[in-house]
Amino acid sequence: MATRAIVQPFDVLKIRFQLQEEPIYTRISKLQPGKYTGILQSIRLIFKEEGVTAFWKGHIPAQGLSAVYGLVQFASFEFLTKRFDLLFNMKTQSEVVDFLCGAASGCIATTSAMPLDVIRTRLIAQGEPKIYRGSFHAVTKIWQDEKIYGFFRGLTPSLVQIAPYVGLQFTSYNIMKKLWDNYLQEHESSGSLVSGVFAGIFAKIVIYPLDLIRHRLQVNPSIRHGFGTTSLYQGMTRAFMQILKNEKLHGMFKGLLPSMMKAGLSSGLSFTCYEFILIYSLDIFEGITNTSQLLMPLELNSLSHRVHFDFRDLLVRLKRKGFKQLFFFL
Repeated sequence: MATRAIVQPFDVLKIRFQLQEEPIYTRISKLQPGKYTGILQSIRLIFKEEGVTAFWKGHIPAQGLSAVYGLVQFASFEFLTKRFDLLFNMKTQSEVVDFLCGAASGCIATTSAMPLDVIRTRLIAQGEPKIYRGSFHAVTKIWQDEKIYGFFRGLTPSLVQIAPYVGLQFTSYNIMKKLWDNYLQEHESSGSLVSGVFAGIFAKIVIYPLDLIRHRLQVNPSIRHGFGTTSLYQGMTRAFMQILKNEKLHGMFKGLLPSMMKAGLSSGLSFTCYEFILIYSLDIFEGITNTSQLLMPLELNSLSHRVHFDFRDLLVRLKRKGFKQLFFFL
């Protein structure tokens, strides 16, 4: 929750840039620039027109998005890896299983959390006067106007980006962490943070055009008063071709800078928390078990040992199988 609250202003800037069809930087295009022309100018303009609370627009559904995505991905990942082990006996190829199950669980979690993602995007995208007064009003309004389809706009590019994003971030984090441990052992405590930042930024750049198309598909022109042109796209492929034609290749990467800042900060904080929780959970449970040996009767002591080893095995398996994937969703 704290990580999401810290990075939310970057999310607002990123989505505002992604939805702007006019050029952001005048040096790149000869066309008339849009409403937002840079990071600092955008911060000043949003603060002037909408106040400081505008930087946390969509924060409540964003928190729900993170919670739903994390819980569903964790549960489905554990279920799928166990089924893979039972059906195919691929324990010797754990990296392959982790990637396949990570991608599949990411798709399941993305589909489950998509309504919250749409609501978050709509709240950030809308101008004045507001179409949606809040999260609950957005739910009723979208249902009235668009029915169930409205809650799953942008699902296709979201699913398409899952496998490469999970694979790239998982792989790049492990490679960077190994290099750091081999060559910078004296700074071991910073390894998870730096590796997480690198993994988040690298994966985000590669799949970024799909993220932009997802947000373009999620909004309607009717909620974008005062923001310039807003097109209504008919599907992922047509959106890709239309953006490429009208805004050129660099149009696919609008909002990349705040997105990189968000991805790096979020991944770094999440990976650091992940390592911290695993290490200290094992240490704390070790201490509880050692104390129980002195205080408990023989039968309870034996039960405590079994619980301890079950819990320890769970944490070790979470670390091996990529519990850090919980923090991958943008």
